[in-house]
Amino acid sequence: MFGSASCEPPILPLSCLRTILWAQNFAVTERQGGNGLSERKPVREWVLAAQKGDQKAFEELFRLFQGTVYNTALQLLGNPEDAEDVTQDAFLRAWEQLPKLTAPEAFRNWLLTITVNLCRSHFRKASPPTESLDAPLEGDDAEEEPTREIADEGVDAETIVLQRETARLVRRAVAELPLAFREVIVLHYFEGLELADIAKILRVPIGTVKSRLARAREQLRRKLERWL
Repeated sequence: MFGSASCEPPILPLSCLRTILWAQNFAVTERQGGNGLSERKPVREWVLAAQKGDQKAFEELFRLFQGTVYNTALQLLGNPEDAEDVTQDAFLRAWEQLPKLTAPEAFRNWLLTITVNLCRSHFRKASPPTESLDAPLEGDDAEEEPTREIADEGVDAETIVLQRETARLVRRAVAELPLAFREVIVLHYFEGLELADIAKILRVPIGTVKSRLARAREQLRRKLERWL
């Protein structure tokens, strides 16, 4: 997934990223509702309906993907208020540009492209955040439910506390990466995108994505080695 072994940096403890990915997935699921997908229609049908001007269909898309957009913006910008602003702007722009989308099944990646571009613009205008590296992800206020789910799988309370602390440190480490590195980490690990899709979203060659990802992982490894 990350290119040939000879080009790889020393391996980042992926258990750390899996921990934060678990937290991210729960947050997105809570924000989107259920499993994040409508039980009534596939996303493509909602998109097609929205392209015809159906506002209720677009409201459904907003319900399904607002968590994805918000959490991506929060990881890239590090500030909840900025993430909320980007979320609103992203869906406003998506509504305006939706008729131009020729592949309805690619709505999620298209929406992430809009989100990343807005974050880049916001990042250029704003100063780097200084007090929000540990800002909670959307859904973190509902911690009891994931605790029960994990406990059902035989994980004790101490392990859960350690997982949450590790997740906090990983979020902090990711927030300290340069924006270009943060983008590939967030899109690949947090949103689960393939490298080819990330290359399309960022409009760079796939080799650039691999290089940035390798360098980002190396920087994360060094940071986490000091903290863990």
